[in-house]
Amino acid sequence: MAIGILICFLIVCIILLYSKIIVTGSVTINKQKQTMEVTVYFCHIRLMERSINLMNEEPDQTHSFHDTLTMIHNISRHFVQKINGFHEVSTLILERLHVHELTWHTEIGTGKAHTTGMAAGGIWGAKGAAVGILSAKCHLKCQPSIVVTPFFNQKRIDSAVDCMISIRAGQAIYALLKIIRKLPAKREAAI
Repeated sequence: MAIGILICFLIVCIILLYSKIIVTGSVTINKQKQTMEVTVYFCHIRLMERSINLMNEEPDQTHSFHDTLTMIHNISRHFVQKINGFHEVSTLILERLHVHELTWHTEIGTGKAHTTGMAAGGIWGAKGAAVGILSAKCHLKCQPSIVVTPFFNQKRIDSAVDCMISIRAGQAIYALLKIIRKLPAKREAAI
């Protein structure tokens, strides 16, 4: 009887470790709203659904086009500085991820044709580099949909990213254990 229960328990554990954790995410940045929506599924059961407001100020305040560009630049610079310190950790996680869907649409306009063209080209370059890194580090199961639409006579910047990624529960646990081992523990000297 005890052996039967133990065997059933091991089978359930193995099935759970090989089950996929699926995360769908959507990030929208424009003048009206800056939100991130995340949904986590395990065994096709929704575990979490969260909408996060990325704006620090009240939503009724209006921002100029320059303020929006400055905010995006500061966010990306802060993100790059944080990623530099976690290169090994991010590689551990990215190696185990499977990207099932990736769409990234951006609309850009500076009000002048020549600067809009340069900005659109810079965004294409940044998106190409980001997708190149993802394809080198992750398992891409789809063809990414990357679109940049220039608006030559308007001042605007809108961007929307939708993605769906998955990782097996056992691989997520393994990566978490390796991350815990690699991160330096803050220790105080005992005198």
